Amino acid sequence: MNRPESLPSSAVVRHHHEALLLRLNAHSSHYRDPVSAVAWDSLRFDAPWLPEPLLSLYGLPEFDALSVEERIRLSQAEFVAFCELGLWLEALFIERLGRNRLAEMYRDPAAYRYQLHEMREEIGHSLMFLELQRRAQIPFMSSARDRPRLASAFARFAPEESAAFWATILVGENIPDRLNRRIFADKELPAAVLAITQIHMREEARHMAFARATIQERSRRLSAWQKRLLSPLLRRVIHQFLHTCFFPSANVYAAAGLAEPVLLARRVRHNPHRRRLMDECAAPSRDFLRSQGFSL
Repeated sequence: MNRPESLPSSAVVRHHHEALLLRLNAHSSHYRDPVSAVAWDSLRFDAPWLPEPLLSLYGLPEFDALSVEERIRLSQAEFVAFCELGLWLEALFIERLGRNRLAEMYRDPAAYRYQLHEMREEIGHSLMFLELQRRAQIPFMSSARDRPRLASAFARFAPEESAAFWATILVGENIPDRLNRRIFADKELPAAVLAITQIHMREEARHMAFARATIQERSRRLSAWQKRLLSPLLRRVIHQFLHTCFFPSANVYAAAGLAEPVLLARRVRHNPHRRRLMDECAAPSRDFLRSQGFSL
């Protein structure tokens, strides 16, 4: 963990933050509606939509017992469920930004402008995910009560000026991004799946850069004891999000037409391959937050 005195001065951090905002606003100005950017006709239903190693059952005997057709259906249901998770996260962010961010216009016009760009991009992602769901003909597989309560409450009500709030935003963006990178590496997937993934990766890279810069700026305002007090809460929020992201509900297996979906949902929680993947995807977020003085 970096010691406080090793961190850059607040003036340097602020300068970097302002320079970053200029770059982000410039790049975000070249916006294209993602729904119109995806070649939806390439969304093949006879091909997988995820690489096999990213399927939740991969590594278990239950996966080996699946037919090729069942693996394809599972990959499609899990990709739609992954995008449905994005819908939930983006809805939280859009709700929070729309409710509390107008005052930023007077305090920091550059930051306000970028946040409007980010809101537009998140809304575009949501419309893109909804179009995927419509074309896949898979209904919503999770309800609001299935989402982690502490993570939802923290995203809605944590002080927006706090480093901890932006830490939850970063986790919700960075962990799915690690999965997106693995999806996009498989060029055998349908072009529509690759396009959805690429658009999400490209725009979320800017969102994560803004979140990291905001955390660096605002974590300097916290004392060591304040970070120690916040760390258990952040650990719990991250744990809940990881569980939601990596362990699908029984509804996902039911949507794929698999037998005994409740049993499969229980089995996947103890899948060593899935847990290793989860740890690998969580590591960059944890390492960054530790570098800012949080104990994770």
